[in-house]
Amino acid sequence: MNPRILAISGPLKGSQFILGDADLKVGRGARNHVSLNDPLVSPKHCCLSFEYDRCLLWDCGSEHGTFVNEFSFPAKIVVHGDHIRVGRTVFVYLLQDDVDERLLSLTDTERNWCYGHHPPDRAGPYEATKATTLAALLRMNASINELRSAEEIQARILDFIFQVIPAHRVSILLAGDDEDHFISSTHRSAASPNGDALPIDETVASKVLRGGVSDYQEQVICCPMTTFGTKVGVIYAEMAKSGFEWFTGKHVELLESIASATAIALEHVRYVAWLEGENRRLNELLYAEHGMIGDSERMKEVYRFINRVGPGERPVLILGPSGTGKELVAYAIHRNSPRSQKRFIPVNCGAFSESLLQSELFGYEKGAFTGAVAQQKGLFEEGDGCTIFLDEIGELPLTMQADLLRVIQEGEIKRLGGKAVIKVNVRIIAATNRNLREEVQKGRFRQDLFYRLNVLPLEMPTLAERREDIPQLAAHFIKKYRHIRCAPYAEVSGISPEAHQLLAAYGWPGNVRELENAIEWAISMGATAYILPEDLPKEIRPPSDSAVPGKGLYEREFAAFQKSLFERMLRETRGNRAEAARRLGWHQNSFRRRCSELSLE
Repeated sequence: MNPRILAISGPLKGSQFILGDADLKVGRGARNHVSLNDPLVSPKHCCLSFEYDRCLLWDCGSEHGTFVNEFSFPAKIVVHGDHIRVGRTVFVYLLQDDVDERLLSLTDTERNWCYGHHPPDRAGPYEATKATTLAALLRMNASINELRSAEEIQARILDFIFQVIPAHRVSILLAGDDEDHFISSTHRSAASPNGDALPIDETVASKVLRGGVSDYQEQVICCPMTTFGTKVGVIYAEMAKSGFEWFTGKHVELLESIASATAIALEHVRYVAWLEGENRRLNELLYAEHGMIGDSERMKEVYRFINRVGPGERPVLILGPSGTGKELVAYAIHRNSPRSQKRFIPVNCGAFSESLLQSELFGYEKGAFTGAVAQQKGLFEEGDGCTIFLDEIGELPLTMQADLLRVIQEGEIKRLGGKAVIKVNVRIIAATNRNLREEVQKGRFRQDLFYRLNVLPLEMPTLAERREDIPQLAAHFIKKYRHIRCAPYAEVSGISPEAHQLLAAYGWPGNVRELENAIEWAISMGATAYILPEDLPKEIRPPSDSAVPGKGLYEREFAAFQKSLFERMLRETRGNRAEAARRLGWHQNSFRRRCSELSLE
């Protein structure tokens, strides 16, 4: 052991004083072992003596008091790491040779006292000044509300407790969900800020947790942390057992206030963590098994639709132009349905003649037509328990529409040339790029079949309506097709900013399928690691007059942004141009004229 005090502030900063057999006297005057020229220091201020392996500090009747760890004490046994303030000088008591650097730094309160113009208010023994207490509580409430983790909150609370309560060590114990035991603990000692585990009276802590009432002894306080009927845990504070100090009623009140604020903050963090976890779970559920690319709001609506209708059995009708991913959505619905372990059977109704499509779907009996040498089951019969995707349903012949209606309504079919009714269990998902309502009015599509299919309709967004997804889609297609570029040309790793701007400004009449083809073309025709504007198909590249003034990159990029913004406003207002103009702060005539210039019909 090497008992000594080291000045870490004031005129003697850096000086070290050894505690020997005689008392070490501190004061303002040459007769003291430690002489401080400070008006806040009395001629004979305090003394330290070391015997029986303990260091005793006592105040010699000074005018402004002697402080240990920012608290006034008439006498106190100090331990390794304690800060002793005499006037504007702070000493740290050291007993060990290995010193933690954090013990040699001033606290914020000590800095204010040391360099302030007036001495602080003198508080009663073991109690912080009112100003110190109020400032600490205000800082505590302001700071813990900004923290997002329980560990950060507990560390900050322990800092505040040591500022307002003269505890030797403090522990925060958190309860589990059953509120009958503690699941975690955070510790802090005045002599060791490392957070090592400290011994506590678990009987007292458990009693306080169950009963919700503070337990106060002369050298131990245990306060419950409760909020809205929830038992969050307890705060356990303890004086040095070898000292002569004790807790006061004010300390109990302070610790109870701190415990209440801590409980609210910790419960808030728990709730936020639960919400974030629930949000992640719902997002995982929302985006589960769709296999599609894009995070735009329009695509999120599609994912929500898949999540809602997937587990059901009702028919689904997917509408939208070619190339928007209707078959991908149909397959995603199948993967999120109870039939996911069975087959997904896609059928393009426009790719077969009427007779071939009928035999393909419903099957036929032997001899039903020339060449029918044996009985053949159709896809509805073979796909019992499966999902059948009827693409281009608008091209289904009228003569077959009644048969399809029977499948949906009754779950039964007849083979071509047969009379037996066969029960089938299939889920129908249909898709078309036609306007089926117009087809009904023109007599080309049965009204009753349309209403049976239109129970759960989904309108797929065009790529122009989800331009923010273009970079993500392009990156996906680069990964998909990068292998098609042959040596000696560099492997494609990305797209240049100029090419990205062209992709964002283009109208994409062919939607995602056209973008995929464009990336495949660019990879095949390019020679560098990045896709350049000249690598893109000529339809996407700007016309030759783009180099003249007024047709530069800025104008093209601004027009693309404006077009995307106008499209969104028109979607939100359901095509009401007057309302869209009002929201954008445009005159109606100017807005209509600009829409025409941007080809927004």
